[in-house]
Amino acid sequence: MELFFNECSLHGQFPDIPTFVSSLDVLMQMRQTAKRYGRELHCHRNWPLATVTHQLTLPQVIQRIDKNKARVLMNWFSQTGPYWEDGRRHKEDDLLECQATVVTDTAIGECAYLRFENKPAQLASITPSDWTTPQLKAVWRKNDVETSSETIFNHLSPDTLEPELKKATPPLESWEQLSHVCRQRFDNLHFTDDTFKHLKGKPFVSSAAKAIVNLLDILSQFKDAYLSGGRSEEGHRLYQEFFTDGSLFSDSSKSEKNDFRSEMTFPHPGIPSGQLFATYHGKVQTPQMRIHFSWPVKADTPLYVVYVGDKITKY
Repeated sequence: MELFFNECSLHGQFPDIPTFVSSLDVLMQMRQTAKRYGRELHCHRNWPLATVTHQLTLPQVIQRIDKNKARVLMNWFSQTGPYWEDGRRHKEDDLLECQATVVTDTAIGECAYLRFENKPAQLASITPSDWTTPQLKAVWRKNDVETSSETIFNHLSPDTLEPELKKATPPLESWEQLSHVCRQRFDNLHFTDDTFKHLKGKPFVSSAAKAIVNLLDILSQFKDAYLSGGRSEEGHRLYQEFFTDGSLFSDSSKSEKNDFRSEMTFPHPGIPSGQLFATYHGKVQTPQMRIHFSWPVKADTPLYVVYVGDKITKY
């Protein structure tokens, strides 16, 4: 289950700093509760720009609160994250609404988009705010017509969050577990014995593991969208959404192909003694990791995933 801090719930509504600090304590308790269950509370990189009172921004307030609390908060939104934009799924032109407000480019919008894809995702909001309804209705509009709606759980305290965490699927805890889950879940993708070996010995990063699963999920859907007659309508949608702007999937540049040819050449899984020059890749941004796979995708040819690990094309 993905968890998002609703940055829209901080909108200059607090009358004074002590009232905000009391609410902040509850938010940080929710974050700690999530961590106890192996989850992260994703935040937005720009939420420090929010206003706390009518006169004070978050950075100004941080200078006036307990140093230990300030340090933990600064570490969260300025250093560790994780930031939901790094694995962003919804696009800038997706019209997502909640409480009669456009929530595109917000955590609410990202959470809603995941729910529209039937993926588990919930919010945590600071209170009091304009976002204190325990269940929020999110709407996806296309051409001014409501096409989808979903209910989003919106937590205001650990009391409601913890039961949801207990019910959720256990999070990944190691690269070995990631390899096992991916091989079992994405049976239409062809993994080699060496696909995940480059992760061995590297510190496990939960947010990166989740991003890898999300990318492979998209790749799996894309493979299923190829029929004997070519790419289906769903395949065209996936291609336009994830493979054209370079944000999640793209080919390597000409210079990268020249400079890193040997590093991106792998033993061909389907041809004895053959080689596969796999330059197409999916991208994890924090930390920088890549998934290299065979291209183009075809209905009658296996889609080989030959590498999951650190970014290869580092200059």
